[in-house]
Amino acid sequence: MKALITGAAGQLARQLIDTAPPGTDLKVVDRTECDITDLHAVERVIDAFPPDVVINTAAYTAVDAAEDARDLAFLANARGAENVARSAERTGARMVHISTDYVFDGDRSTPYPPDAPTNPLNVYGASKLEGEGLVLTAAPSSLVIRAGWLYSRTGKNFLKSILSALSASRPLRVVRDQVGCPTSANELAGIIWKASHDGLSGVYHWSNAGSASWYDFAVEIMKCAVQAGLVPEALPITGVGSDEYGSRAKRPRYSVLDSTLLARKLKVTPTAWRDAVRAELLRPLPTDP
Repeated sequence: MKALITGAAGQLARQLIDTAPPGTDLKVVDRTECDITDLHAVERVIDAFPPDVVINTAAYTAVDAAEDARDLAFLANARGAENVARSAERTGARMVHISTDYVFDGDRSTPYPPDAPTNPLNVYGASKLEGEGLVLTAAPSSLVIRAGWLYSRTGKNFLKSILSALSASRPLRVVRDQVGCPTSANELAGIIWKASHDGLSGVYHWSNAGSASWYDFAVEIMKCAVQAGLVPEALPITGVGSDEYGSRAKRPRYSVLDSTLLARKLKVTPTAWRDAVRAELLRPLPTDP
């Protein structure tokens, strides 16, 4: 199978490289090689490397900055995603597009199934939701996988931020009133490859099992990091409310995703989120962090 992955600099793209099935002819491109906001640039890359599947992980992901950069967010997350889908459809390649739990408003208290009504609270979520629609219109056989709270030992993410703060003995204040599910980017990458081979299309959700607040996540990271010898000692972590934290963008108070449908289709069982965090911190550190 020939696979093209956009967004090479991101943590998910790096995990997709690590988990690519044996025999995969893989090309991974970053923004300098393939700016997805430029349709002609995307077409040139796909024409030069005609793939069987295109996995679009490229996105504008700065949630707070997007509030003041709406045009940039929509250009990348909506029009850029559409460009990739149109180019894939033109050459007969399957499209896998990654979206977010932030398409929901958090008013539920039970996990969101894929067909739950959407109502994003911030520009980032709105741009990703528009991107989903454009992708499925341009390439109806596309697969959209929503995921959230991704972490790994590479790229920029919450786990790495907490490890950095613990290593520097910096005080930690972490939001306690937003609930989601910490999800291993490495496990999501494996799911993406499996779903690509199974030819699924439409909108699905994936997360690890269970739920947690950001505060719960931080405490678990610290606990596992101390056990793994990655940080010298446990430090106090203060839980704060969203209003106290003062983020620019509003986040959903509850955004746990229901992965039941995708898990059933692929005949897999999501790992409990605490077990996945522990496994990630015990894995050898990648040589290209």
